[in-house]
Amino acid sequence: MANIWEHPSVIAMEALTHLEDALVIAPLCAKDVTSDFTTKSNGWKVGDEVSFRTHGEYEVDEFTTDISTQDVASSTRALKIEKHFDISIAITASEQAMDLDSFVDQIIIPATYKLAEKVDTFIGTKLLQGAGAYYSTGLFETAADIALARKNATLQQLAMNRFCLVDLDIEATLLGQTWFNQSQTRGADGETTLRNADMGRVMGMDFFSSIAFPTEAALYAVGTMGATTTDSASGTKNLIGGKVLTIDAPGAGTIVAGDRIIVAGARRPLIAAADVADTTSITTIALRDPIAEVLADAASVTVAAVGKNVQHHGVIMDDRSLAIAFPILDLPEDRVAATVSNNGVSIRIVKGYDLAKKKTTMSLDLLCGGFALDPRRITMIGDKSA
Repeated sequence: MANIWEHPSVIAMEALTHLEDALVIAPLCAKDVTSDFTTKSNGWKVGDEVSFRTHGEYEVDEFTTDISTQDVASSTRALKIEKHFDISIAITASEQAMDLDSFVDQIIIPATYKLAEKVDTFIGTKLLQGAGAYYSTGLFETAADIALARKNATLQQLAMNRFCLVDLDIEATLLGQTWFNQSQTRGADGETTLRNADMGRVMGMDFFSSIAFPTEAALYAVGTMGATTTDSASGTKNLIGGKVLTIDAPGAGTIVAGDRIIVAGARRPLIAAADVADTTSITTIALRDPIAEVLADAASVTVAAVGKNVQHHGVIMDDRSLAIAFPILDLPEDRVAATVSNNGVSIRIVKGYDLAKKKTTMSLDLLCGGFALDPRRITMIGDKSA
């Protein structure tokens, strides 16, 4: 190709190919629900927002003489375009004269890998909105511990095709386990794991690791509440679809927005939407998402991992847990430019001469937005201190 800049779409396609190859967390997200973003450019920009509804939760009654109607108990969640990532590079006549292979190798690949890292780091922060939780000491140090984590995740009604995404610490723990990397226990998968560190599929979960898994600023501080639910049986409080948890007989303590509240007998924790400064009196706790199951009256209520400190190291999820969008950027009319999309991922490439700086610049950029499409389908896994 004599002049690659006569075909900017070819460069853009190369950039998109390598961007997709480098993404780890984003491919695990749902993109079909956000497909409107990548069908055409529409002036999308940071701050634009689109709302989505999660599936409803209902209680099954046994029919006798009359039916009992229920309202649609779903939750509305918003996807906001939060990031406009850009890498702009000053290129000389020498770079512009390169053939496609050399240009891709020296400029496109390093740039797209950095973009992929930024995208994964961004979408990874949305994992912390997960409603499910599994905490243990010695996280994933035994096959039995993974089996317990899987059991906990199964209660979240995950699809059969599920993922376990872990950070580098837990990846090292897993790869160091004999049962995890031997053919006697896993067949050819074990040999591949030992040879290539490809973790593969274990206990019905595809294992992935990412350097972009979010690192929290501090350990997950927890404490006791000593509380119980109230009035569930009377049919007036703590009902499916409600976004307030009412408790009585509470002990001294506080609730911080984002805390996971465990109700005995419930499949998953509830997530507090706001701080509660004092739980020594009758207390209502605002919830981030509606109550999704029947809560027994007088069930004990505690903060997750009572008396422990927890560091999250991964999640178990499926492809309906997170959603991500890469809205198509508009093309400038006075520049050599191209925008390409594939599998819900979009990137733009623009080349132009800057009169003020007397330089030719190539820009690779993309818009990105993401959210926890259904936090109920994300199970946080954490290591708790003794």
